[in-house]
Amino acid sequence: MDAIGLYLHIPYCLHKCGYCDFNSHNINEAEMESYVRALLAEMEHYAPAAADRRVDTIFFGGGTPTTLPFTDLARILKACHQHFKVDPEAEITCEANPATIPQSDLKELREAGFNRLSIGVQSFDPAELERLERVHSVDEVYLTVERARTAGFDNLSLDLMFGLPGQTVERWQDNLKRALGLNPEHLSAYNLTIEPDTVFYKQQAQGHLVMPPDDFQRELFEITIDTLTSAGYEHYEISNYAKPAKQCRHNLNYWVNGEYLGLGAGASSTFNGERFKNINLPARYIAQINETQTAVESRETPDRRQRMGEAVMLGLRLRDGLRLATFEQQFGLSFHEAFGDPLARLAGMGLLEINSDRAVLTREGLFLADSVIVEFITEPEEVI
Repeated sequence: MDAIGLYLHIPYCLHKCGYCDFNSHNINEAEMESYVRALLAEMEHYAPAAADRRVDTIFFGGGTPTTLPFTDLARILKACHQHFKVDPEAEITCEANPATIPQSDLKELREAGFNRLSIGVQSFDPAELERLERVHSVDEVYLTVERARTAGFDNLSLDLMFGLPGQTVERWQDNLKRALGLNPEHLSAYNLTIEPDTVFYKQQAQGHLVMPPDDFQRELFEITIDTLTSAGYEHYEISNYAKPAKQCRHNLNYWVNGEYLGLGAGASSTFNGERFKNINLPARYIAQINETQTAVESRETPDRRQRMGEAVMLGLRLRDGLRLATFEQQFGLSFHEAFGDPLARLAGMGLLEINSDRAVLTREGLFLADSVIVEFITEPEEVI
């Protein structure tokens, strides 16, 4: 029985940060109960199609899932167990914003079955938090971690962001030091990227936001790798670091091109060989679910060329790289036959290494990963 991941999207936030291009919307308390009911109805709709699949990871993402009452999060997770074959050892993650954790501890979530928290810290510097438009304080970060540990969570992930306007080496080093001081099992460290249709994108276009130069961002990336690996964390994906056996299993399933079912407004799925995506706007999602129990707005069956490019795009994100034998087994031709010219060009530039069994990005290639990967999602060789 092939395992799948289950993703549940909670689209509400206290405030949409200026850099965010995720499907997130301001809290609408009058709508949220209807949203939960719609999510449960969609889950029931897809349950028969997944009856023979084991669910070994569940991820509540957003938005900010902890904007929902903890009783609702527990209710949704209970329904997951009722409708799907959830592995007893499943990794069950909930994203959390420190500003949305109540004064009470997190025991209710832990007792409901959540066993991993991903906490959106971003920075331990008040000025940087303000620049990022985060609504939590540094003190709330420490309180959230303390409450999580008291509640019994032994698998915590902290998100950090570097390459911010005005950020210094010293500030970033202090952020890493403070994060390590909390001894999380997992750390994600992302380079701030300005995405189209965000507030930051408009500010940059107007000259009100100036990003650090690329060489400085590269320096911070290097500092991140060296600091976290020296502290005992495995650098297992471009932006992710984990203690032994604490990699995020849910995201690893994405990166090895596994299948997953996404539920909720704007959620995407790769399931039974098909890709589909839900309507973004929560109100429209609710209305569509109430009418038909599904809210898919687009779907496709990727062709061979797309699947090859995506396998490379995802596999190269991992520090272990892309397994060449797996690629050949999946597509019936070698990696060199499919991508001869890009391989030679990228290897010659020192961005990609090919050994006997893997294709792996070099350190330089890691920092330029987006530029490298785009080489594989254009047309491969005619041999395909």
